[in-house]
Amino acid sequence: MEEKFNVLGVELDCLSAKDAMLQAIQFLEDETLDTIGIVSMDMLLSGQDDRLWTEQLGQMKMLLPGEAEILEAGEIHDWIRLKEAGERTFLKMFMKYLQKQHKRVFLLAGSEGELRRVEEAVSRYNRGIRMTGHALLGQDGVQEEEVVNEINGTETDCILSVLPSPYQEEFILRNKALLNSRVWLGCGNILWKSYDERKLLKHIKHFILKKIFRYQVEKQQKES
Repeated sequence: MEEKFNVLGVELDCLSAKDAMLQAIQFLEDETLDTIGIVSMDMLLSGQDDRLWTEQLGQMKMLLPGEAEILEAGEIHDWIRLKEAGERTFLKMFMKYLQKQHKRVFLLAGSEGELRRVEEAVSRYNRGIRMTGHALLGQDGVQEEEVVNEINGTETDCILSVLPSPYQEEFILRNKALLNSRVWLGCGNILWKSYDERKLLKHIKHFILKKIFRYQVEKQQKES
């Protein structure tokens, strides 16, 4: 099976959850900061005409699809890969590993609402994770230096980002060399989707998003 596939101009890794997890564990043992990105359909749709953002995603050490529909759009039909992407198996395995190993996590969000939402989800499902701190970052980038210093003042193993794209990717590439941590996990809204996807309204929104996503993928394929 191909190890890479392309959807809407973005090249993603086609890995099983186990293989992705093995890489992530290795990242946590490295001395330098490694970056992991998990992308969703709405991220790809909103950024499909942003060439700079596409290039920034390409600089992630590991870039994974966060939804099964992304694999389908890339003509990946392996049922195990599809099931794992649909259930967000890697993300859940990674969070469970952080919990069991008592890893230290610093949380980045773009708003108070997002911050509360993620903190509640993490505290409910992954109580062993040690939170070293959290920070809010506006897309104006005014507080970036302060936040970098705050992170470096802790002994953080993983920076967990639910910042919006493309700012999420801009931030880490601009500050990667300055951050004293092992792993950056940029997952946007994929994290809380993993916890509240059972709600009816979420299903309806997902169904509409899936239709739009497939239309845009088919449109690009015809144009190319």
